[in-house]
Amino acid sequence: MRKGILAAVLVLAPLALAQAPTVAPTKGNGPDAYAKGADSAAVNQTIELILPKATALHLDVTTLTFDLTGLDGASWPNSTPDFGGQMVCVYGLTDQDVKTQLGNNFYNQVQTLPLGTSYSTATWPNIAINGGGAVTAYPPIKLDKDGELVPGSKNHFVCYRSFILQKFSNGKQWHLTVNRNDPQGAQGIQHLYIQDNPCDTFGAATGLYELPNGATLELVPRNLQAGPTGTRSGNNPERCGYKSWLDDLVVVAVKVNSDLWGKSTANLTYTLATTAW
Repeated sequence: MRKGILAAVLVLAPLALAQAPTVAPTKGNGPDAYAKGADSAAVNQTIELILPKATALHLDVTTLTFDLTGLDGASWPNSTPDFGGQMVCVYGLTDQDVKTQLGNNFYNQVQTLPLGTSYSTATWPNIAINGGGAVTAYPPIKLDKDGELVPGSKNHFVCYRSFILQKFSNGKQWHLTVNRNDPQGAQGIQHLYIQDNPCDTFGAATGLYELPNGATLELVPRNLQAGPTGTRSGNNPERCGYKSWLDDLVVVAVKVNSDLWGKSTANLTYTLATTAW
């Protein structure tokens, strides 16, 4: 028991022994304030907080990889891929993408459900993928217990991944965009989709936007762009934490149909702009 207590003390020791910063009294440079009265005296003081203008982004996952080699191998077509719970591939619910024209609040962009698939919010920051069943082989195929082909199991499919993007703005208004500019001569991803979910509004209905090469998208609706971001984090501390930076869950989907083998690449640039101070 004493060894356990000693270990705990040793772990805490660096924090306890760290020298606390000291602050000396501030001295004024201007005229002093003074007052005198028979029963009371009062003097005035102005407190000022001066912050620099700041707009910042933090991205932990600089390379987001959809690696489908786990769907191949010696056990094909009876693969048991393990994506660590961070990626899932599902068959489409329709033969084509389902598109909906959105209004001014969404910058008149087009919401797209890749092959009719979609995602719904679960417990932050997890999402549930709605599709026609998990894909377990590439090329896609499923066999039943009798070794017969499962109808529709050779169809196109969609893979989903997500990550956290943190943004900071101490202005009154901001907006977040993403631009796709693939490297010249690189083999590009044919069908890429993306959407952003701020932690304070996670749970609201949302769709994805198709992002072809050369395109720029607005990721957050107009009505969710009020700042500073620290105030938005406080809207739901359980999900967002008490932070000045606002966590966003970005969902990325890739439709796989006639893509070339090997590595295909899409280069994305996220830009946060503070539009009103």
